[in-house]
Amino acid sequence: MATPAQITANQANAQKSTGPRSVEGRSASRFNALKHGIDAASIVIPGEDPADYDVLVAHYHHEYRPQSASESFHVATMLRADWQKRRLQAVEADLYHTVLAESPGNSLAAVLLAESPAAKLLVRVQRQIAAFERIWHRANTEIRRARAQAESAPGESHDNYLDFLCAKPAPGELASFRQSANIDIHVSPPALVSPQARQPERCSEAPGAMTNL
Repeated sequence: MATPAQITANQANAQKSTGPRSVEGRSASRFNALKHGIDAASIVIPGEDPADYDVLVAHYHHEYRPQSASESFHVATMLRADWQKRRLQAVEADLYHTVLAESPGNSLAAVLLAESPAAKLLVRVQRQIAAFERIWHRANTEIRRARAQAESAPGESHDNYLDFLCAKPAPGELASFRQSANIDIHVSPPALVSPQARQPERCSEAPGAMTNL
């Protein structure tokens, strides 16, 4: 336990630390409070609650638990796409109210067909929402595909090794071990074989040359 003198000294030392003073140092220090490896201040805009973003980050990291730099990239991509889609969905709702207020009494279809500036912007926002959904699904597919390959790789290498050990010789390899029809395969040990039996077959001689002997 710290003594009163140590506590006083620590407080005095803390007063001397004013943090980074340069612009570069202050810009870097804003990442000191980084949560889950992602800076909420870089994506959360005024009007949005950083706490909501932190909760979303926690859910993603709890579900996917990235174990490598590439997995962290895919999780961050899904997270940003999800957050930006949520943001645009709020904009989409506001635009629906705007286009309906511009033409009271008309149906939504009639308002959209009128192609007012708000209606055109609504269409663009909806396309962007669909784009973020595609980005999310691509990142999700990539992280799942990479994990499936990593899980199957050890088993595949073991199976390939067993296939290599149990593979049958190719026909060309069997041809090099063919024996003559009149030679018994079950021969005596090498020490008991006669010198004539040890001579290799002269396969290059034509059949006609044999008849002249």
